[in-house]
Amino acid sequence: MEILICCFLLLFTLLTNFMRTAFAPPARYQWPHGKKCAVMLCFDVDGETTALSEDLELASRVTTMSQCEYGPNVGVPRLLGLLDHLSVPATFFVPSYIVEQHPKMTEAILEGGHELGSHGHLHEKLNTLTPEREAEVLDQSLEILERVVGYRPTGFRAPWFENNPGTADLLKSRGFRYNASQMGDDVPFVHPNGLVEIPGNWMLEDWEQFAFNADPAWGVLPEDCDKVYTLWHREYEAMRDFGCCFVLTLHPWLSGRPSRVRLLERLIGEILDEGDAWFARGESLADYVLTNPEARHEINFDALPA
Repeated sequence: MEILICCFLLLFTLLTNFMRTAFAPPARYQWPHGKKCAVMLCFDVDGETTALSEDLELASRVTTMSQCEYGPNVGVPRLLGLLDHLSVPATFFVPSYIVEQHPKMTEAILEGGHELGSHGHLHEKLNTLTPEREAEVLDQSLEILERVVGYRPTGFRAPWFENNPGTADLLKSRGFRYNASQMGDDVPFVHPNGLVEIPGNWMLEDWEQFAFNADPAWGVLPEDCDKVYTLWHREYEAMRDFGCCFVLTLHPWLSGRPSRVRLLERLIGEILDEGDAWFARGESLADYVLTNPEARHEINFDALPA
């Protein structure tokens, strides 16, 4: 018996010595309230501009346009209800054309305690615009937001995430505090001009998962919600372990559909239950970044001090 016990202890010791521990790098950011991860829920309310930014003649395509209109008309009310049910804040990036067409929807977003961000006028791809035209579109959208709902945003999301070399300086000159368009990091950083960048990535975006239209052809094949849940939740878990900022970008004409609302309820609910995340609007994230510069842990070799 003693020999068997000794053999068991030896085997246990050997197995323990060879067991690998999980990779646990230093947290990229020290978040408020001892939280391990920041979560920013973004809703890009492109609505009719999804089609009109591609071709104004699509306005006569009734079915295509109706699919886009589903976002402001059905998706946003349903998603606002979900956010209220879960008591979490969000940021809604809305083209000013949509603000004009759906003023009561826009007011409902603000009344729900959420943030309204700038998102172009007709969802213009900035890389197709001259610097002068880019400035004109930004000024036009700001004027509409102030006129229609009396609100001047401090955050910007470029349509299709496309920025130009001069976009950061243009935003800073118009009083913006942050941009949420680039993808070169997984925590916020500050541009040389003081503008905060809150990066996202295509994996945490619902267009790649759910978008589909026959003609014009958008997307490929809508994914199963369980598959998308697994993709997004695993990324959240890893970003939590690495101290990152989980930026989820959603479109109400896609994620406002019933089964996808259930997907979001499940995902957000589980993150809430785990208790490790700070849910924040973009403006709150930007304020925290600017007032806590020491919270960021830099890992880019070329950006480290000599």
